[in-house]
Amino acid sequence: MQYKIPSEIGSELKINRLFYLTDLLVVLILGGIGFTFRYVVHPSLVWYYAIFWILLMIAWLIRTKTNPKLRMAKVLLLAVSRDRLTYCAIDTEEEKKGDS
Repeated sequence: MQYKIPSEIGSELKINRLFYLTDLLVVLILGGIGFTFRYVVHPSLVWYYAIFWILLMIAWLIRTKTNPKLRMAKVLLLAVSRDRLTYCAIDTEEEKKGDS
């Protein structure tokens, strides 16, 4: 029996070709929260509530096309929490070297 040791500590464990262990945990946690709060929702709106939670789980798990290592939730968190006062210096020396 061979054990597959991840090369990095931060690497994700695959359950199958498309599904990771973190995906399973997100589905279980969000599903549990949604299942718990369904009693707060009016009975005529339960189907809309279920559709909302399913869409939330899908949106949480999809990967972005621009950065496939990050999930959409992480990308949105980084976009909202970024420091807008931080800037990068533009080096004019490098621009002049590229022009010549």
